[in-house]
Amino acid sequence: MKRSDLFFAAILVPIDFLLLVAAGFAAYFLRFGALQDIQPVIYQIPFFTYMRYVFGVSIFAIGIFASTGLYHFGHYRIQNEIPKIFTACSTSIMLVIVFIFFIKELFTSRFIVLAAWFLCIAFVATGRLILRAFRLLLFNAGYGINAVAVIGSDTRTTDFMLEVSSRPWLGYRILIHAHHLTDEIKIKIQHAARDKKLDDILLIDESLSASQLRDIVQFADINHVSLRYSADSIGEKNIEIETVLGLPLVHLKRTRLDGWGRIIKRMYDILGGIFLTMLFLPIGILVALAIIIESRGPIIYKNIRVGQDGKHFETYKFRSMYKEYCTGPQYDEDGKAEQYQKTLVQSQSQRKGPVFKVLRDPRRTCVGRFLERTSLDELPQFLNVLRGNMSLVGPRPHMPSEVAGYENHHHQLFRVKPGITGVAQIRGRSDLNFEDEARLDIYYIEHWSLLLDFIILIKTPYAVLARALKV
Repeated sequence: MKRSDLFFAAILVPIDFLLLVAAGFAAYFLRFGALQDIQPVIYQIPFFTYMRYVFGVSIFAIGIFASTGLYHFGHYRIQNEIPKIFTACSTSIMLVIVFIFFIKELFTSRFIVLAAWFLCIAFVATGRLILRAFRLLLFNAGYGINAVAVIGSDTRTTDFMLEVSSRPWLGYRILIHAHHLTDEIKIKIQHAARDKKLDDILLIDESLSASQLRDIVQFADINHVSLRYSADSIGEKNIEIETVLGLPLVHLKRTRLDGWGRIIKRMYDILGGIFLTMLFLPIGILVALAIIIESRGPIIYKNIRVGQDGKHFETYKFRSMYKEYCTGPQYDEDGKAEQYQKTLVQSQSQRKGPVFKVLRDPRRTCVGRFLERTSLDELPQFLNVLRGNMSLVGPRPHMPSEVAGYENHHHQLFRVKPGITGVAQIRGRSDLNFEDEARLDIYYIEHWSLLLDFIILIKTPYAVLARALKV
């Protein structure tokens, strides 16, 4: 590994620490300096006592930063770092709040906590941007660039070389390219390595034989050149490499939500579920009253759906149909509602595939048609999120009868919890056929990130409004 890579990875730790301390200082100055005239101070925390806490919390936060992968070696885009910075800073502040709660310490300034949270994210993200800009200037000046020899002849190799050439911030310069490791290329690499002009050999080609790979590995070892090999030859995007008894094993992760990703997503589901439940509670009360006034029957309709790993669970929705048309064993004892639904699906379903959508559904009440059009019938599903059956963002949960018509590749949808909203919901939902919906949801599963969840949640109200106003 180049010294410049080691330097920039190592310097991140003290820089982040100083920025966290600076954020804490700035929060103190805002509360007890700039805002003192606007909001009088009842109890002022002594500065040096406060700063001792800031130093301790900053050291602790560095450990959280490390656990979220902010100090891994490698070249990452800032778009990938910002969600990690947000997660690490949020987790640190949450743990501080929990600590204050358990020690029963009376902390009178809630503003400092909120300001410190926001400033930590802003300061650290800005610091990373400045450091990246400085490193890019060095790259443009020819310093710190990884000179590589690329071995391969397939389209992936060609695409990789084009991307590297067009993205100088990646810090790579292709010194040698060859389809195969011939004797002539070996001599070129040996000379470049001896003169310290070559840093890495990159293998991108998946078509190389086992003997060719062994030859390249031995050659790199003999000439003391770092070797990097593309490990996604089986087509999986989520892989993790670990060493067991000296044997490198590639772990094919079912989704990025394995491990810490699952814990983090669950934490945000709980916080988001509580917040959104309280936010929409007044609307939910009005909807419940409208349902009671219009027709007899339960306010909440419970329906069996298939969730993560194929497990069945009950979803909660505001009832949008007349009671006699509600399907399910608790509503339809003689099976007439189920049979009527099958008839409507055959004659009026607008969607192809196992998932149906009945046009001009005669079973819906007047209130129900409004609820379905505005998606307000799904508000009780925040309770499913809090119970852990669903997530705020994910694939739509489908009924067992629909899942029975799935093809094999559709079962990838069960790798994660179903969601109230998702990629398919903001891209048209009922206007999409099931294959397109599944493709979008599988893309989400393979590319999950907190930033993607945030974007989907932000876009959801606009998609619902556009659907409600659509004539």
